[in-house]
Amino acid sequence: MRVCIMVLVVSFIGMMNCYGQFDRTANDEVKPYTGDFGYGANMGAYPPWRDENLANIAAGNDSLDLSGFGINAFRPELPELFVEYWGYDIRVEAFEHYDKLGMKDHVLFVGQPSPEHRDTNYYCEDQRSKLFLNMYTPIWDNGENGTPYNDTNYFARYVHLLAENYGDQVKFWEVWNEPDLDVGGNAPLSPDWPGNWWTNDPPPCEVHIFAPIHHYVRMLRITYEVVKSVDPDDYIAVGGLGNPSYLDAILRNTDNPVDGSITVEFPHKGGAYFDCMSFHSYPHLDGSMQGWDDNTMDFVYFRHSDRALDGLLTRRQDFEDVLTKYGYDGNDFPAKEWILTESNIPRISFTEGFIGTAMSQRNFLTKALVSLQQHDVRQFHVYSLADVEPLDSANYEFEVMGLVKNLTGTTPHEYELTATGIAYGSCATVLSGYRFNDSLSQQLHIEDSDSIRGCAFSNANEEVMYVLWARTSIDSSEYAYQLYDFDDSLNIESLERYPWHYLTSKMTDTIATLDVPLTGEPIFLKAVFKEEMQDTTVRDTVNSVVNTLVLDKIKVNVYPNPTQGDFTTTFYLKKSDRITASLFDVNGKMVREVIKEKNFNSGEVSFNTEIATLSGGIYYLKIRGEKHRATARVAIY
Repeated sequence: MRVCIMVLVVSFIGMMNCYGQFDRTANDEVKPYTGDFGYGANMGAYPPWRDENLANIAAGNDSLDLSGFGINAFRPELPELFVEYWGYDIRVEAFEHYDKLGMKDHVLFVGQPSPEHRDTNYYCEDQRSKLFLNMYTPIWDNGENGTPYNDTNYFARYVHLLAENYGDQVKFWEVWNEPDLDVGGNAPLSPDWPGNWWTNDPPPCEVHIFAPIHHYVRMLRITYEVVKSVDPDDYIAVGGLGNPSYLDAILRNTDNPVDGSITVEFPHKGGAYFDCMSFHSYPHLDGSMQGWDDNTMDFVYFRHSDRALDGLLTRRQDFEDVLTKYGYDGNDFPAKEWILTESNIPRISFTEGFIGTAMSQRNFLTKALVSLQQHDVRQFHVYSLADVEPLDSANYEFEVMGLVKNLTGTTPHEYELTATGIAYGSCATVLSGYRFNDSLSQQLHIEDSDSIRGCAFSNANEEVMYVLWARTSIDSSEYAYQLYDFDDSLNIESLERYPWHYLTSKMTDTIATLDVPLTGEPIFLKAVFKEEMQDTTVRDTVNSVVNTLVLDKIKVNVYPNPTQGDFTTTFYLKKSDRITASLFDVNGKMVREVIKEKNFNSGEVSFNTEIATLSGGIYYLKIRGEKHRATARVAIY
C-alpha cells in the first residue's frame, strides 16, 4: 500500500497530492507485469466451507498436511451489497490467509451496488440500470468529511474502501463481471449489419448492465483514479469481456454521458482508464466448435480439444486486433497486459451438439495453460474450482465444470479431484518456477506444424521443460498420434517424461530424444543435457585452460578458456566434411554464426571466434557436420 506521511501543517492540497487524482493514464504508461503466471480459479460458495478452507485445498497447507493442486491465485468478488452489510474488512483475514499459503496477485471483480446506492434511472424502458447512483458527481472533494474521496460518489467510495483493505493482496481490479453480456443478439454482428455494436453504441437494453457505454467507461475512470491513488502498481482491467465489439465501443467513447465525445471535463476515451485486457472464452458457446456446410445444409462439428484451443486463441486475437486498431500496441500507446478470468469446456454434455468428455476437458485446460503463456497472458482462472452441483442432480454443463467434485454439505477438508483437476494441478506443479522461453521454443521448429503443438519453458536454474502434444482433428475424439525427434543441436541426452496425472501418480520415466510418441494428451518433458566436456583438462603456456572433447573420436580444443578475448578452436578431421559452427547463449539463442556450411578436407581445422560484442557468461560452441558433431562449453569473463 502506498503510505502517505503528513504533518499538521500539510494543507488539503498536500493531501490531494498524496491521495488524490492519479496524474497519469494508461495512455502514458503500463508497467510490465513481472509476477509468476497465475494458475487461478473462480471460487464459488459451498457451505459449510469457508474461503480459507477452499484456499487450503487449492494451494496446499503444510500445517494441515494438504498438498493442494497448484492454484496460486483466486478471482473472488466483493460486491458493494455484500461489504456494505457485513463490513469492508469481512474478508481481510481470508486474504491474509491466502498470502500465508503463497497465493498472491489476485483478481478482484467489483460491482453490484447495495439497494440504496443503485442508480434509479431506466435507460431501457422496462429495465433499471444495474450500476451505481451518483457516478457523475466529483470523484474527489479536497478532503471534506475526512476522506480523500467524495462520499456521495458511492462507487468511488466503495472502490477506495476496498483498495484500503485489500490492496496489498489484489493486483488486478476487474470492473464488473461481463458487463457486455449480450441480451439482444447484436454483439456478434459484423460492421455492415444493421444494429451492430461496431458502428452503433450498444443500446442499454442489449447489455447485461442495462446502462449506456459511457457509464461503463465512467466506472473504468473512477476505478483507475481511485485504485492508482492508493497503489499505482496495481492494474485496472475491463470486466471479463466476451465481445470485441463492446471493447471497440469502450475505446471510441469517453465517459461523457451526452455523447461520449472528448471535452475538457471528459478528456480521454476508455482506453486511458484500463491497463489490463481481461476476457472470457467458452469455445463450446461461441461457435468455435461448429460450422455450416452448404452442401448438406446442416452444421458440422469439430468437438475436440485443439479446436477449442483454436477458438480461445482466436478470441484473444480478435480483442488484440481491436486494441491495435486504436493504437494500444506499444506504438501510439502502451500495450495492455492480459488475463483470462473465465474459460472451460464441458466434461459432460446436456445439450445436443456440445462437446462433453473428461478427456477433452482436461486436454483443453492443459493446452490452454501452456499456450496462453506463449501468448503473453498473465493469469488463467478456470471456471470453476468445484462443481456447482452433485453429478446426479446436475442438468446444465456449467454445474459440473469443477476441478473438484461438489463440496456443499461435505466436511472441510475432504474433497475428490476430478480428472480435470488432476491435469490442471499436474500442469501447475510441473511448470512451477518455469517461464515460457521463446528462443528455445523456436528451436523446436513446430510453429508452422499442422500436426504437433507445444513450446519450451525454462527456470532460474537453466533447466528446460518442454510441453508437446499431437494436434487433435477428429470430431468427438481426442485421438492423435505423431512421432517427434529432438534435434541433436539441442544437446539433450535424454528426457524425463511427466504424464498428465503426475499430480497424484508421481510417475515419471526416462525416454530417448528420437521417436518421442505424442498423442492428444500433452506431456511434459524435462531435458537432461549431455555432459559438455570431459574431466581431463590441460593448460597452455600462459595458464589458460584448454577443454578437450571427443568429436567422433576427433579431439576438439578450445583455448584460452575461460577467456576475456577471442578464442581459437582446433580439431582434426579424419574425413572431409561440411562444417557449421555457431555460438549459443544459455537460453539456446544463437549469438554468433562462426562458420556456415564450409567444406574442409581431412586434416587439422582451426578457426578463430571473435567475442567483442558479447557480455560475460557461459556460452556453447556447437560444431555440426554431416559426419561429426560436438558441443564445447566456453566461459567468457
